Amino acid sequence: MPQPGTTSIDIEREKKLKKELNAVCAALSILGLAFSSWASRVPDVRDLAILTAATLGYALLFRGAGTIVMMPIVASGINRFGATKVVLWSGLMVAFTLVPIAMMNNWIALGLLLMLIGAVSSAFNISVNALGAKVEMESGTSHMGKIHSWFGFGNLGGALIGTLMARLDVSVVTHFMGVSILMLVILGMIYRHLPEDAPHPDAEKPKYSLPRGGLIALGIICFLGACIEGSINNWVGLFFTDHLNVSHEFAPIGYTSFAGALLLMRILGDRLKNRFGPKRLLVVGSLSGAVGIVIALYAPNMAVGAIGVFLAGAGASLNFPMVFSAAGREGAIALTSVATLGYVGGMVSQPLVGLIVEQFELFGGFLFIAICMVMTAYVAFRSNLLKG
Repeated sequence: MPQPGTTSIDIEREKKLKKELNAVCAALSILGLAFSSWASRVPDVRDLAILTAATLGYALLFRGAGTIVMMPIVASGINRFGATKVVLWSGLMVAFTLVPIAMMNNWIALGLLLMLIGAVSSAFNISVNALGAKVEMESGTSHMGKIHSWFGFGNLGGALIGTLMARLDVSVVTHFMGVSILMLVILGMIYRHLPEDAPHPDAEKPKYSLPRGGLIALGIICFLGACIEGSINNWVGLFFTDHLNVSHEFAPIGYTSFAGALLLMRILGDRLKNRFGPKRLLVVGSLSGAVGIVIALYAPNMAVGAIGVFLAGAGASLNFPMVFSAAGREGAIALTSVATLGYVGGMVSQPLVGLIVEQFELFGGFLFIAICMVMTAYVAFRSNLLKG
């Protein structure tokens, strides 16, 4: 019901902002859908491309490299063309590059494709977040938590679809083709409702610097958080097939458990932060996540393994929201410097995990993840920028 003194112009403006917010949320769900579709079928892609643990790690390194290379490029692209156009072009590429993953027959070809996917996914992610920030400024209300939760909805939805496709023995090509069509349909439905973002070529170019002072601890947490989340994302499917001896049709359950934990905890994150404070959340959460990894390592069956992975996901879920919130209070350059270390962590950790798995099997790879979680707890405890 309109408030007293509200004009028809105010009502129309509010409706427009609501449509724009919903469109931005749906856009980020596309990215979650794409990512989880790949992650849920990693064991099948590994077998199709005849990869070892080491070569899979090298291929994943290319994806991280594409993400980092794209960061300064997409900033210039947004200034020159506007974020809305970048969302459209990069969103189309995200959809079109999913199916070819299932057609690669060696790690070099897969790595080059993943580099392209990392680049366009990064462009899509950054431009959608730019539009989210625009909606926040125009409405005067914080919406970023809601926007990012929709990545989780897409992520969980894609994981559930992947589980069903594997259970029904649907080929990876057919599965990815269906998901690509779904992403294109969503993009087509929401594009005209996205905020209009005109080009601004005269805008000041973003500055980058390494974290200093108290930001170093936040950067380390971000680096470790990317190592943890990226490693579980990319290796949990193989963990279930090769370590827990689960059949391929049930392997996506591991990723679904992880994605579900991320979504649940990020929905509750703001409420938990207000009650317990970010420092306590990160310390207790990281230690709990390490316990979850140990449970999964010694799990006697798939169900216990899924519980362990769920606990690990819950423990790792708030690293990025808490760190970005703390860094954001120090300014845009501080936030960028901390986020950059996260991208670096996501890139370098994957070949490292691949080499560890090659030498010490998946037990060693997931033990490395648990160690990263314990280190996160220690650094969070020592940080002076995490209040409470």
